[in-house]
Amino acid sequence: MYAQEHPGSHLLPMSDEELIRLWVKRKSPRSRRFNWQAANHFRLFVEKPLAKVTLADIETFAAAMRTRKLAPRFYKETLVALKSLFAFGQQTKILPAATLPLYGWPRIGRKHSKRLRLKLSWSLCICFCFFLGRMSPRLWGQSVSAESSPAPKRLPEVAAMDSPEPKKPIIESDRPAPATLNSPESSEDSREDSITREHRVKAFLDTIATAEGTASPDGYHIQYTGAKFASFSDHPRELKCGRRYGKKLCSDAAGRYQFLSTTWDRFAKKFSVKDFSPHNQDLMAIELIREKGALGDVEAGRFEPAVRKLAYIWPSFRRFGGSVESSLPKLEAMYEKNLGIYRQGLAVNN
Repeated sequence: MYAQEHPGSHLLPMSDEELIRLWVKRKSPRSRRFNWQAANHFRLFVEKPLAKVTLADIETFAAAMRTRKLAPRFYKETLVALKSLFAFGQQTKILPAATLPLYGWPRIGRKHSKRLRLKLSWSLCICFCFFLGRMSPRLWGQSVSAESSPAPKRLPEVAAMDSPEPKKPIIESDRPAPATLNSPESSEDSREDSITREHRVKAFLDTIATAEGTASPDGYHIQYTGAKFASFSDHPRELKCGRRYGKKLCSDAAGRYQFLSTTWDRFAKKFSVKDFSPHNQDLMAIELIREKGALGDVEAGRFEPAVRKLAYIWPSFRRFGGSVESSLPKLEAMYEKNLGIYRQGLAVNN
């Protein structure tokens, strides 16, 4: 409670959850969900009470959003929502005004917007010039007769960029097999103990479950705090509160990959998912990894880049020492152990 953390002040005793809930109720119904998600994602990122948040924490959070290459509008609206939250907390005497000033926040200014428009204009201009250069002979009917021009030097025959080589027909046996989630890579998986992309994805999912504490056989049933739900008909949507990292936190995360209900609803609507079954949990976890641009790294075995891209989604990737750097050795050991299980299975099958 903030009144205990700031003795001598006149702050109202209210928890972060209650403050956010009170603040969200004052928003329009259309924006409540976005504001709720923005506030809770920020709390999970900073891992400290809102009363102790500083401007440096805001700048770090903004830098993390920029590295994810989010849309400028989403980036700006998230910062506006957080600024509104802290302004509301200070006006209602729930948050201290001295800790976090409401000026100097990171934002997308006019210079950045002008720079984006300038880049877009140059890109369109270059594309138009290239198109005009390719089409001008056809538009103007330009041609050179053989009698009025010297015979050109004979150049070696080179296939056009958009046509197959004329002298070397492509036969079906020369075509490389298309890489899929269920087929091994042709370049990297030529060794006896090679594994497929699918095995790398499974090993990475197992690593997420190990970090989240849901690697047990009943991990698909586990909610936040370790409670279990019975039915897979839908996300349980039960808010559970407990202590994590020495602080009291509340969440409705559930399943092997600890999906928040808001995240699950977004993917369920996008892919027409009807239940919260283990199979669908695996598929939606893969789609979440794909959305954050890390699936290619996972399939190629680039573990560290994948973890850095997903540490904002799964905070358990920072559980060993409080940062990705300190947690990477243990996480990589988990991944190699899980990968070894699939490698052994492949060796036995061969």
